[in-house]
Amino acid sequence: MEQIAPDGVDGRRPFTVHVFGHTTVSTPDRTLRASDFTGVKPRQILELVALGRGEPVRKTVIAEHIWSGRPPRRWQVTLESYVALLRRALQPGVPGRATVLCTTPGGYRFDTERVRIDLHDFEDRIRRAGHTAPAHALPFWESAVSVADGTLLATEPYAAWAVDARRAHERALHAAAAAGAEIALALREAERAVPLARLATELDPLAEHGWQLLIRAELAAGRRAEAAHAFHACRAGLRRDLGLEPDVRTQELFADVLAGHAV
Repeated sequence: MEQIAPDGVDGRRPFTVHVFGHTTVSTPDRTLRASDFTGVKPRQILELVALGRGEPVRKTVIAEHIWSGRPPRRWQVTLESYVALLRRALQPGVPGRATVLCTTPGGYRFDTERVRIDLHDFEDRIRRAGHTAPAHALPFWESAVSVADGTLLATEPYAAWAVDARRAHERALHAAAAAGAEIALALREAERAVPLARLATELDPLAEHGWQLLIRAELAAGRRAEAAHAFHACRAGLRRDLGLEPDVRTQELFADVLAGHAV
């Protein structure tokens, strides 16, 4: 099985852009925090280019986002000045086009030979999990979840483009947690299934599949009380928010809990 490198360790790529949690960049010399990018717009340019995962992001797209759909008349000149500020923050004294923030026809991208992006790591591990035999895929699902160790773009709580990216990521993270829990249960690894299933319920508390996975995992781990608590939490949320009762499968699982059956 392919080995997974420890998070944050990559001798080939000395720059790491973190967009999970508050935006930071680790360089060979220091760590740049959200306030170190010489302003909000240079920081948002960094974040938008990071969302490109190494693919070019067009200047027009960046301008549309950082000026909330109303770029100024001479926006291109202003945008390029912000990019210059960002490059100086990332690599002081390095000529602009030699920095890790590359100019492309009509846009910008990160040099992925020198830059690691945590969001890209998350998505890469999900891809590898999907192309790995189930018996060997569980570590990839677990490591993908571990990489996503904070709210995506927490530094940008209100920007519409960040909200959209956050929602899409939460859907992907929910699917990864559920897939990992399913495989862990199939492998009879109940203790590894529990945190994955619990994360699925936290990300989407109205999706019964996550609760079903958590009930199964807790019961398989021999914790009937915790399995019963998961059922009651599921039912309370459905009643409160949707006016619904749990579906037949969830109720069958609760019957197994009451009877003490393994699932």
